[in-house]
Amino acid sequence: MEPIIELDQIIFTYEGANRPTLKELSLRVQPQQWLALVGVNGSGKSTLAQIINGLLEPQSGRVLITGSQLTADNVWQLRRQMGIIFQNPDHQFVGATVADDVAFGLENQGMPREQMIQRVNWALKRVKMTAFADKAPQILSGGQKQRVAIAGVIAVQPQIIIMDESTSMLDPVGRKDILQIMRQLQRELGITVVSITHDLSEIVTANQVAILQAGQIVQQGTVAEVFSHLDDLQAMGLLPPFTQQIQQKLRTAGVPLPATYQTKRRLLEELWQLHSNM
Repeated sequence: MEPIIELDQIIFTYEGANRPTLKELSLRVQPQQWLALVGVNGSGKSTLAQIINGLLEPQSGRVLITGSQLTADNVWQLRRQMGIIFQNPDHQFVGATVADDVAFGLENQGMPREQMIQRVNWALKRVKMTAFADKAPQILSGGQKQRVAIAGVIAVQPQIIIMDESTSMLDPVGRKDILQIMRQLQRELGITVVSITHDLSEIVTANQVAILQAGQIVQQGTVAEVFSHLDDLQAMGLLPPFTQQIQQKLRTAGVPLPATYQTKRRLLEELWQLHSNM
């Protein structure tokens, strides 16, 4: 299957910098998959997101979106197939009301008004924000603002959504809520998601995980494969979720836990089963 996103030997250096931010980076993302791109601050994650979205142009290498190479001539056309959700939703708001903001991208596409109203209502319903349609975005909570940002992105029905640290300003409850909404939308709408984060607890929703260090992909695989190298993750400054740390200690102590990735609930079930068999 042809990848929906393909990066081939990307090199990018900011003006005035002594070294490249991205170094011969190659990456493939399959259609309708969720890829978590993980790295500490300064590893090049946000730079990579902007290159995928055509906001930055690499000095070397190719970016292909849905099989077409991203160039200055087609960047606007290909960008219409992508949506990006930023860390701070306030930076995305342009409308006086929630409904106006969600409609902004549709207006830019020249969508007829009746169809646009239907699409706005559909998008707000998907993120459970219909009751706030006439409210000003600025009065909403952080989690509600991110829901509106998501609605604005899915309203234009892109094939790809990039989440650039888009849950990092939320509390744990808000973070979990946004990730659940995105996972449901990804499955139901067949969207490809690239989520960029420094928080390993967020990668459990992903089909694939890529670890970025100093501008290069140093590890890629499933969640279980990535979590099988906890020492390497910690050496890179990435803190594994508490459940993974517990599992590592239990296995080291000889507790016969499965090698596959264990969620908190699954871990409790395994421990209870072991206790029942004693």
